[in-house]
Amino acid sequence: MTALPAEMIFQQLTRAFAASQDFPRHQVLGRQAALLERLARHADAHVPFYRDGKRLKSLFRADGAFDLAGWSDVPILTRNEAKEHEEALRARRVPADMGAVETHSTSGSTGTPLKFRRTLVQRVASEVLVNRVLRWRGLWPIQRIAVSANVAAAGALAPGMLQVPAGLDFAEQVELIRQNRTTHVIALPSAAAAWADVAAPQDLPDLIAVLVTGEVLRAEVREKIERKLDAKVVNLYSTSELGPIACEGPDGRLRVNEENVFLEGPDAAVDPKALARVVVTPFYAFGTPLIRYAPGDYVRFSNATAKEAKGLRRLEEVVGRRRNLLRRPDGAPFVPTGFRGKLLEAILDHREWQLVQTSLTDIVLRIVVPRPPSAQQWRALQEHVKNGLPNHNTSVVMVDNIENNIKTGKAYEMFLSLVDENA
Repeated sequence: MTALPAEMIFQQLTRAFAASQDFPRHQVLGRQAALLERLARHADAHVPFYRDGKRLKSLFRADGAFDLAGWSDVPILTRNEAKEHEEALRARRVPADMGAVETHSTSGSTGTPLKFRRTLVQRVASEVLVNRVLRWRGLWPIQRIAVSANVAAAGALAPGMLQVPAGLDFAEQVELIRQNRTTHVIALPSAAAAWADVAAPQDLPDLIAVLVTGEVLRAEVREKIERKLDAKVVNLYSTSELGPIACEGPDGRLRVNEENVFLEGPDAAVDPKALARVVVTPFYAFGTPLIRYAPGDYVRFSNATAKEAKGLRRLEEVVGRRRNLLRRPDGAPFVPTGFRGKLLEAILDHREWQLVQTSLTDIVLRIVVPRPPSAQQWRALQEHVKNGLPNHNTSVVMVDNIENNIKTGKAYEMFLSLVDENA
């Protein structure tokens, strides 16, 4: 099949997704099965990680027929495993109709950055889904869009958009957004809340929507942003390597983007209190297929009856994607942009890391390494910590792993502040 221009792909997917959001469940599953078969056959033939390891053998019968009944026997791919096999996960050939392929990297917010290859169809599908949620909320079209640089925007962004540097003072970030006459912005909830602390509605007269992702959106944070910035908040559950997994629907609950990903979970008899580990497969990831991928998140599915977009399952909440802003010694919040995962990766091989603030002046770097650092690496690490966090006393602790919260299933946060907000 021949590759199509991005604009034509956008138009085709816009029409298709407008219809599929109301498909009956059996039709949704039928479409997903066809997409999974194509992706699995591609990975089995052209991706060394799957081809050489026979990882997908449970999906194919002796006569070569595809059998989705073997899906649960395919091993789950963890993020750490994906990082360790980056090159083997790269497809040696990509179908022409998936369009051009670009190399990207995750933000490194939950460990060492993961490099992946994204197809044009992946990028455009993400844009279509973001536009769909804005239509649901009466916030479309986009005139001028900006993104905070500390957000992995999950490929849902148009070329040429404004990048808001995370290193700027929050008041300076607000001024940059104002000067651009931004109508829509994508940011961490904590970053948008920080803008709300320093801005009044008249400071951002063109802003109509704040799309938040990368953290759990708390009710009080939503209320602050909407009240102080006079803009609607739209919640997105999205990752760089997967794209938008779920977007806030017409009823306020997250709607699973069934057209873009296969999110494993219940179809019926949903217990909204039960935690479900996120295991997901992006349909158009032909550059770096991530089949039965577990990014480390947990969700709760909803059992509420849908009145709109009935073909899309709903989530009560995403559990454990909140990362806290750290605090300066004077109590002011900040994002430690001087402390970067990519620079840390250049210093020593590691698997995970986390900054835990225990007081206004003290921070601990917890890091998981496969082997003890050399004396040279240790000195470089200490220098990196000193330069990245010059206003704090930061100690380094080697740990075997960074635990998730067992009670809630919440994945660990890259930045964890234990400081009382009233301190």
